Amino acid sequence: MTTINTPFEEIVRSRRSMRRYDQTISYDKSIVKKSLELAMLSPNSSNMQLWEFYRVTSDEAKKNIAHFCLDQNTAKTASELVVFVARPDHVKRSIQHNLDLVNDENSFEKKSHRERRRTYYSKTMPMFYSNDFMFIFSLLKKLFVTLIGMKKPMVREVTAINKKVTIHKSVALAAQTFMLAVKSYGYDTCPLEGFDSKRIKKYLGLPKAAEINMVITVGKGTEEGIWYPQKRYDYDMVVKEV
Repeated sequence: MTTINTPFEEIVRSRRSMRRYDQTISYDKSIVKKSLELAMLSPNSSNMQLWEFYRVTSDEAKKNIAHFCLDQNTAKTASELVVFVARPDHVKRSIQHNLDLVNDENSFEKKSHRERRRTYYSKTMPMFYSNDFMFIFSLLKKLFVTLIGMKKPMVREVTAINKKVTIHKSVALAAQTFMLAVKSYGYDTCPLEGFDSKRIKKYLGLPKAAEINMVITVGKGTEEGIWYPQKRYDYDMVVKEV
């Protein structure tokens, strides 16, 4: 079989987590805007789009966020940082947004599809994303799907914890699209999980319900910014055919 190296493959293979950036070159901020616009096209659960992206560009803000990222070199030398935020508190807004799309008279959907989606966003989504005092509702939902699941296939991930995981998965998908887009423009990134989320939330003025998914540094990479060769498990160790 002939191997074809596509431009996308080159981008994926050349993307590395950059630990130190070149601070001597000029930096084109427009590539971050373009990359975030592409990130917003990422697949996400039920088109809820429960995410926000905070660009950290001023010298003072970069210094503070870098400090909250434990003064890692990738944060201190970055030309810009982007904070990816999960917003479970935006559920009602997202539901209404999707209902507006369904109810738009210019909607391209068939009438039967529109009715199904209208029910989905007006009933199913409010139930899934409902507030859960002391996890009581989670227990009830878990019991319900367990009983129904005895007779037919059912989505089992319906608890408050599952809800949080669902939102963060969508944000992470956007983060990956963003990093690949940045690389396609000739710049580099590094995703960070080592940070003080409480201090970052306070600095950005985020409400208690918001959650930091990750911080991504952006800039022009350097040779010393790549610390070690990229190693992954062999294909057969992680890919199983059924």
